Amino acid sequence: MYKALVESHVGGWEVAFVLLIIGYILYRAGKERVAKILHMILRLMIVIIAVSGIWMLFAFRAGDWLYYVKGLLALIVFGLMEMSLGRARRNEASIGFFVGALALMVVVILIGYRVIL
Repeated sequence: MYKALVESHVGGWEVAFVLLIIGYILYRAGKERVAKILHMILRLMIVIIAVSGIWMLFAFRAGDWLYYVKGLLALIVFGLMEMSLGRARRNEASIGFFVGALALMVVVILIGYRVIL
């Protein structure tokens, strides 16, 4: 069970990373229909990441404070992803949210692999 949760969680982060980049580029290029589909798939990945992460946190890592920090940062990443894609869809300034989401996503992934702390 643990291996399945880890694989879905890690795979979800990988797919979310790619979908965020491609979705942002497509919104900026004016390909709104395809970008909207990728945005919806990204939202599905966010749900998968959140559910598997919460499940692993409370089932296997409840005493480790670092994973609570990772979870809080992940929620911020989800918000930044939504803000960057939403603003890109409306053709508003969004590069700061996009870069922030990517940078914080890398930090969250590195915390998950215990590279940081």
